[in-house]
Amino acid sequence: MARKAAESVTEPVKKTRAYHSPRRKEQANVTKARIVAAAMQLMKEKGYADMTLESIAREAGVAPQTVYAVCGSKKGVLAAILETTVEAKRYDKLRDSIPQIMTGKERVLEIGHFMSKLMEDAMPVFDIIRGMSVLSPEFAEQEYDQSMMLLEKCRKSVHKMAEDGMLRPGLSEERAAELYWSITTPGLHRRLTKMLNWSAEEYAAWVSYLIGVALLDWDSPMPFLNEGPREKAGAETAKKTARKKAAEPSGEEPEAKPRRRTGQTPEA
Repeated sequence: MARKAAESVTEPVKKTRAYHSPRRKEQANVTKARIVAAAMQLMKEKGYADMTLESIAREAGVAPQTVYAVCGSKKGVLAAILETTVEAKRYDKLRDSIPQIMTGKERVLEIGHFMSKLMEDAMPVFDIIRGMSVLSPEFAEQEYDQSMMLLEKCRKSVHKMAEDGMLRPGLSEERAAELYWSITTPGLHRRLTKMLNWSAEEYAAWVSYLIGVALLDWDSPMPFLNEGPREKAGAETAKKTARKKAAEPSGEEPEAKPRRRTGQTPEA
């Protein structure tokens, strides 16, 4: 009896092996995507203040405990929304291909197209955070975190540029990342595409040009984007100037017209 007890004490304890299943990971990603989609829909319909984790669970068709496990809090929901939007799988192919492009011009052109796609799809999230940050300290903090996250992504891209010898001489990586970040801010995209109705192609070309000039020291002419309205405005200005000059006195004596005598008939 004592021997059996001793054997039970000395018997090594079997360690539980960690279980990693690709299928389980895929299911977790699907669940997170459903939660994020439900949260975005509720914020559009009810606003952030009236949205609860329980209502997100109902909208997503999952248990409230699942939402708590995935996000933890409403702030965590916002972080998940932003992360899912920025890191969406449809960007993976383009994002992964950019560092493989070795020439500076081609790589920067790809960056312009990538930022155009990213900003357009992420704009609803940026709008929510931007609008609510004025009223809610929680959103203001989230907006700051979002900006810093984008800055960190710019640092990674710039570091790769520096490794490939693409940065202009004398420009530090940190300053280059700050310039990159300011050029690709959501606010610039909003102003150009939403307020001035620039097309996605125009925005992409403009971003590529700014990055090329600021970071790579491009010596290339500025792209002329959508010159129609500008040409029209210039023509109107020219017409107004011409009319104004015509109305002003020329400063020369007007040519005297011959006076006819009374009864004199005009020449045929």
